[in-house]
Amino acid sequence: MNVKALIRRVNHTLKLHKLFPEHSRILIACSGGPDSMALLHLLQDIAAHRHTKYKLGIAIVDHSIRPESKDEVLWLQNQVDALGLSFYTTTFDVPTLSKDLKLSEETVGRQVRYQWLNEIAHSEGYDYIAVAHHKDDQAESILAHLIRGTGLNGLTGMAVVSHDYDIPVIRPLLDVTKEELLAYLADRKLTYCIDSTNDDIRYQRNRIRHRIIPELESINPNVVDAIARLGCSVSEDLAVISNLTVQAFERLVTIDKNEMRLSRKALRKEPVAIQRRLWQRLMSSIDSDITLTTAHQEQLLDIVNTGEGKTFTIKSIKVTAQCDTIKVYCKH
Repeated sequence: MNVKALIRRVNHTLKLHKLFPEHSRILIACSGGPDSMALLHLLQDIAAHRHTKYKLGIAIVDHSIRPESKDEVLWLQNQVDALGLSFYTTTFDVPTLSKDLKLSEETVGRQVRYQWLNEIAHSEGYDYIAVAHHKDDQAESILAHLIRGTGLNGLTGMAVVSHDYDIPVIRPLLDVTKEELLAYLADRKLTYCIDSTNDDIRYQRNRIRHRIIPELESINPNVVDAIARLGCSVSEDLAVISNLTVQAFERLVTIDKNEMRLSRKALRKEPVAIQRRLWQRLMSSIDSDITLTTAHQEQLLDIVNTGEGKTFTIKSIKVTAQCDTIKVYCKH
């Protein structure tokens, strides 16, 4: 295991995205497992590599799913205290919340965890939240989207920098495999906890990890790298398509006080890929919570391709088409 090469690679990811400048304050989401313990120590190594200091804080959520989770929180607190770092913890009853909200434990756990991390980062003055997703997680995420059904957005996987919350969420390890992280921990003689639920194939991600990925690796041993490269390639292509969509919006859409107008004839000349994204942009500019389904998109394409009078309604938005003019407006 070449630890220096690993540190340089993670540092390269951070430099590429202009992340963690001198004296950054970074809140690390840590479960005590191998991935997040590796992230904690790698960030300390990178600070030394850059001849700077970071203010690191460690945050752990007890999801109340496993009886041993309380002991893991205490174990991690002892580790963090020994390093002289700030420590934050909270507890959520995720199984109960999951039943009440009729959502999976995975979904609820992710929602409450990120919301709490953002609140702590805000109140304690951290610049970034760092999470330990790595290349294998990226491959699993892309496969999960593919299995559920996705467009190009789902094939991009997770971004190194995410702005879903007020505080940016950073994934420094997306170019590092799980195997490399375990080798790093072994080389540094670092300890960590093992989450027994990671082997529970009732969870979709675990089925992908323990059954689907190994089967794919029997066909292509480098399938994780291949899927991660696909995600990068799709991201690059989407950036071009997004730029073309912005240009089409500026060229085709007329905005008045209470409505947006565009020409059926002009819209028909655009590639379908641009039309679909243009519709999503139109809807989001009125109501940011609206995400168009495939069925919605097909209805909107039908409005464009026919000369008949048509009306389409989704939540608070109404689309009407008469002759060549399409109008989009809030119906309230």
